[in-house]
Amino acid sequence: MTTERIKSIGILISTLIIGVLLGLLIPGFYHKYNGGHGQSRQEMAGHRPGGKGDWFANTLNKIVEPDSLQREKIKPVTSWAASRMDSIEQNAHRQAGQVLDSVRTQLRPIITDEQWNRLEKFDQQAKTNWHGRGKDKGR
Repeated sequence: MTTERIKSIGILISTLIIGVLLGLLIPGFYHKYNGGHGQSRQEMAGHRPGGKGDWFANTLNKIVEPDSLQREKIKPVTSWAASRMDSIEQNAHRQAGQVLDSVRTQLRPIITDEQWNRLEKFDQQAKTNWHGRGKDKGR
């Protein structure tokens, strides 16, 4: 290999490494300098330790930017909406669980034992992941 080719490869590798490092570091710096108010995907979906009510109220307040009097009047509205959305979500999870149980019942006589074991393993992993995040309240 020629010296120029080695330099070119070195520059490409360096650029790749720098790009990866920047890709990893920039979101952290943004979050830090944004005062920790950036939202992760889970937060945007309403899954955060403070609960959906806090997420919904904070998002609405961020968008509307109410004054203190308006904020107090908005609180009952956001509380009601968060409670209603949570109820709808729990019902949807319960119904989805019933559908999946029905699918399993219908598949059992059709698939082989090996396929059933793979399905069971997948199901257990999914439930572990789901319960690990505290999402599955209805089952």
